[in-house]
Amino acid sequence: MSGPPSTPDSPPPGAGRTSRWRENARFAADVVNTLAIPIATLGATIVGVHLTNSLKEREIAIANENNVQSLRNQREQSETALRTAMFRELVGPLLQGETVAGSAGGPGDLPRAQRLALLAELLTLNFHEHFELGPLLRYVDTLPGQTEETRARLRGTARRVISRQLAPMLAVGGGRAEGPPGFLELSLDSDVNAPMDTRLSCALPEASAAAAAGAGALTLQCSATAVGAPLKVTSPDGRDRLQISFRAVNWADESVGVYALVLDDQQAPQQNTPPIEFTLSAYSLPFSDNTLLSSGNRFGIYLTRVDVVPDVVRVMRLSFVWFPRDFVPPRERPLDLDINRPLAAPARSRS
Repeated sequence: MSGPPSTPDSPPPGAGRTSRWRENARFAADVVNTLAIPIATLGATIVGVHLTNSLKEREIAIANENNVQSLRNQREQSETALRTAMFRELVGPLLQGETVAGSAGGPGDLPRAQRLALLAELLTLNFHEHFELGPLLRYVDTLPGQTEETRARLRGTARRVISRQLAPMLAVGGGRAEGPPGFLELSLDSDVNAPMDTRLSCALPEASAAAAAGAGALTLQCSATAVGAPLKVTSPDGRDRLQISFRAVNWADESVGVYALVLDDQQAPQQNTPPIEFTLSAYSLPFSDNTLLSSGNRFGIYLTRVDVVPDVVRVMRLSFVWFPRDFVPPRERPLDLDINRPLAAPARSRS
């Protein structure tokens, strides 16, 4: 008898899944091989377009910046040329002799003194940032034949310039919340019965001297004897203390003699520091008439208003200003590297 027929060996478990996985892997590899070059080409194209656009945007930005700078330079050159021509036309008549200036005018022209005052006004309003114009204004003010109306207009122009120059500095210091004030409004109150040409001295009344340290407005009484205490002020950073005396107050020409001492911590005059002495007039301007102390602090005093009512009131309004620490007058023309450098020059007085 023969046995049962033999059957073929059955495949091991999982052999079908392995075969299908290999087929799928080969299919995926074929797809990747087929799409690799197009995908790489597309990626390279996208990157190239992005880089090209970035370079173009950068070139456009640089071109725009160059155009703006070129326009700015052209405008500055045009303004410089215009100011140069204007300055030459204004200064020329001021430097001419009286004979030459008198022969140039027609029968309807103003007298020489008034004509020079008008030119000085235009020069002050347009070039006050670049030149020290106080000597010129004082010269024109004292010319023979100058009228009181012209003098009043000339002094009013100077007060306008003082306000213009003080405005940015007061805006910087206006947000100070504590510490000594950076700005003081001083009133020199004079006896209305005293002659206008009498030279007076001013002092704080003893009653208000103690409370004057933190005040923003003070009134000083002016008389021939100056009974009272001198003004004492402290810089906003507390590094400088000044004792200021107002002498030789002259109402006729609106001038004040200022004598200041730098004090030490014991309220005594600082050793090896000379006093600061100058004459304040209606033509003392902030950008040119200020005093730099050895600590780097800078201060100035300016005549901002005069109130005179015969037999009623006679008051000079002064502004005492501590300049911002980073302020540099335009006339000193600093380099960018010098602006933030600490200043350590000795105290100097103004003429």
